[in-house]
Amino acid sequence: MCAIAGYVHPVRTFAAPPGLLEAMRDAMAHRGPDDRGAWEEDGVGLASRRLAILDLSPRGRMPMASADGRFRIVHNGEIYNYRELRTGLEASGHRFTTDTDTEVILQLYAAYGPSMLDQLNGMFAFAIWDRNERSLFIARDRLGIKPVYLAERDGALWFASEPKALFEAGIEPRLDPSAWEELLCFRYVAGEATPFLGVRRLLPGHALLWRHGRGTVRRWWSLAERVARPNARPLGDPAEWFRDKFESAVGYRRISDVPLGVLLSGGLDSSCVASVLSAQAGRGVASFTIRFPGDALDEGEIARRGAQAWGLEHHELTVGPETLLEELGRAAWFNDEPLPHGSDIHLLAISRFAKPRVTVLLSGEGADETLGGYQRYRPLPLLAWLQRAAPVLRPRLARALGSRAVKLCRMLREDPREGLLLYNACDILPGELGAFGLRPERRFEFRRRMLQEAAGVYPDDPLRQAMYSDQHTFLCSVLDVNDKMTMGASIECRVPFLDYRLVEGAAALPTSALAGTREGKRPLRAAYAAALAPVLGGYRKRGFTAPWASYFRGVPALRAFLQELPRSEPVQGGPIDAGRLRAAIGRFLSGDDRDEALLRALVMIVSWHEACVARRLTAPVRPGAAEPRAVPTAAP
Repeated sequence: MCAIAGYVHPVRTFAAPPGLLEAMRDAMAHRGPDDRGAWEEDGVGLASRRLAILDLSPRGRMPMASADGRFRIVHNGEIYNYRELRTGLEASGHRFTTDTDTEVILQLYAAYGPSMLDQLNGMFAFAIWDRNERSLFIARDRLGIKPVYLAERDGALWFASEPKALFEAGIEPRLDPSAWEELLCFRYVAGEATPFLGVRRLLPGHALLWRHGRGTVRRWWSLAERVARPNARPLGDPAEWFRDKFESAVGYRRISDVPLGVLLSGGLDSSCVASVLSAQAGRGVASFTIRFPGDALDEGEIARRGAQAWGLEHHELTVGPETLLEELGRAAWFNDEPLPHGSDIHLLAISRFAKPRVTVLLSGEGADETLGGYQRYRPLPLLAWLQRAAPVLRPRLARALGSRAVKLCRMLREDPREGLLLYNACDILPGELGAFGLRPERRFEFRRRMLQEAAGVYPDDPLRQAMYSDQHTFLCSVLDVNDKMTMGASIECRVPFLDYRLVEGAAALPTSALAGTREGKRPLRAAYAAALAPVLGGYRKRGFTAPWASYFRGVPALRAFLQELPRSEPVQGGPIDAGRLRAAIGRFLSGDDRDEALLRALVMIVSWHEACVARRLTAPVRPGAAEPRAVPTAAP
């Protein structure tokens, strides 16, 4: 697990200014505190910061060169099946000087070229320079667990694990004005685009080959194509298939030469990870839980019960209200984008809390998107009926049925044809932005393209279409935050539910075996619910979030930050009407929750702008910053 950065230029005599490559690398020192390296020649430069997980010796230093000097690599991530791949290479005559997965990638590429990607089971982003061909190959894992950002300047292609490294290369951090609508509605800019002008992503499952001054991007892994293969559907009982593959996925993610633990909430997903990890590794695995004492969102007692049942060494953390604004600034600096989810700052805090005890964490991300777990999917099998009923569904009836029905009616009013699909993950709808002076355009090209692709894979199945779309949009926001918050504490986080064998197999299952109007995650529940029942009982998962409404009203620093929004950049110079915004803030502080989602989105955007565009935060931890407060717990 590392940070990677570099550049390539068609002119051999081009060289970055002295120290610039090192500055790019060291802007991401949090991603790799254990080692650092840089290499430049003939118009190309590669750099790395290393978090040592496998083979902790200096032999794992990057950039790493092949024995003949032709290839050189920088790599971020882990290849979980690297030992099997290494055995196959050794049988073909290859020899190794390290016990790293990086060297396995390097030798696979030397032997097979870009086609080697299909052999990898892991999370990865790497760049390989071929001296003979003068080509640079950059690849990203199937689901996008590890990030790569790209920019062009001075005729060179620049790349890095985080945008802040590109800014060290002279890319100016500027907000893209066209991002406003998507940031407010979806909280995340999907696809290649980012909130920064001139900075783009290499998409998950894509690779870039640069040669002779031109870069060509291709999609090397497509979930649609994998589902369409003959015999793609798992054979036999879905629960047995799922148990076999999930326990293999957890087993793979135990490979480590450093201590590892698990993030544990009160939900089914993290409980499955924790229980299987404990069964495989034995008692004493460290577990970590965020607490919200006195709040309905607190899941600490359920998590503690699980830790006791599975023999985990349990640790709990409460983030004190006096540190929330400070945590918000830190998290925005690490994320390089507005924080899209309610739990982001708490993930950073629990990762910092865990770091003295472990260097690797396992978590339950990805289960909802791949197994149909979200409650917002439940109405989708009834989409055709809901579209017909939309004209007679009235707000008064919706309010009588509850908050989810109110949101359902809002989406149907937005667009009865596609509203429940395109806006399924939204808290704010484009048509509602007009009340604040913003004229919606509803472009969202990448999101619409993914829905079109989903319709081709799952015709007449809106639930699966929404899941497929989320796997290419919403899940990317989850994984980006998960990567940057954990790496902000120099922690590697692994996600067993996103083992590609599970993702591909689940995508090929019939909908009836996966999810429906009452529940999702059917293979997971059938495989583990009975075993977990003594711990989870009838507990209903609420989702890992935080009580932001009470924070904004009750924490003086956050309340003041909220009240300053109309005078803060980029809001002050943006499309939001200041008078209407002030009125909404006043209503909210008086107890009206209707605009909470918009206000929270604006807080995150302003915090991001201060940290990453105005760059008022120049270090991840300000001098004298308060650390999160730990809550002592009894050993299980």
